[in-house]
Amino acid sequence: MTETKPRLVTFGISHYCEKARWALDWHGIDYEEISWAPGVHQILAKRCGAESSILPILLHGNGVTQGSDNIIDWADQNARERDRVLTHSGASVIERRADDVIGIHVRRLGFARTLPRFAHLVKPAFFSNTAVPNRLAGNMMWPITVRVIMKTYDITPSAASDSRDRLNGELDWLESLLSDGRPYLTGDRLSRADIAVASSLAHIARPADHGRFYPIPLSDTLRADYALWQDRPAIRWVRELYRDNRHTLVRAAA
Repeated sequence: MTETKPRLVTFGISHYCEKARWALDWHGIDYEEISWAPGVHQILAKRCGAESSILPILLHGNGVTQGSDNIIDWADQNARERDRVLTHSGASVIERRADDVIGIHVRRLGFARTLPRFAHLVKPAFFSNTAVPNRLAGNMMWPITVRVIMKTYDITPSAASDSRDRLNGELDWLESLLSDGRPYLTGDRLSRADIAVASSLAHIARPADHGRFYPIPLSDTLRADYALWQDRPAIRWVRELYRDNRHTLVRAAA
C-alpha cells in the first residue's frame, strides 16, 4: 500500500500556518496543503480527531499533529538531514515570545484596522484555497465569525493604538538581539526562533518570498501603521531572512 503524503490544514492568512509550512519546506517534506474556511474549521477539526480547532493541523500516517510548534517538532523528527534541525538551544524561548506576543499583536492591529469597517478586505484572505462546499458554508457563517474574532482579540476603539505601541516595544527588543550583526537569532544557522519571528512579522514586512502566505490586506490606516516600520532594522532583517532562507524553498514547493 502506498503511503499518502501528509496534509497541512491552514488558513491562508495565518502566520502560524506560514511558520509550519516553512518548517516542512525547510526539511524537504512533501505534503499537500488544504485550507478550511473559518467557522467550518471547528467542525472539521473535531471530525479529524484534533484536540481543538486551532490551525495549522498536520494530518499524517501516525495521526494528527496540531499547532505550529508541534509541527516543527514533527518536521525535525522526520528530517532527512540532521544538520538542518530547527530546534537549537534557546530557540524555543524566542519562539514562544513570537507566538504569544508579537504574533498576537500583529494580528490584533490588523483586525482592529480592518474588521470594524472593512471586513470584506479580510474575507478573501481567510477563504484562499478553500474547497467550494467549504467556502459556501464559511460564507454563511462569516458574520458570526467576524464577531467572534473581534471578541477574541478584544477589538475596542483603543485596540489598534495599544497593539501598535506593544509592537514598537517588541521591535526594540528584536533589534537589541540583532544589534551585534548576527544573521540568526540563536546560533549560526536558521532555527525555529527565526522562522517564528519572521513569520509573525511578515504581515508588516511584506517579503517578496512568502510563497503561499496570504497577508492581511491593507486599509489606509493599516498601510500608514506599517509604513512607520518599513525602515526599521528588524523589518529589514525579516525581508532578508525570507530572501536568504525561504526564496528557494518557495520555488521548490510551488
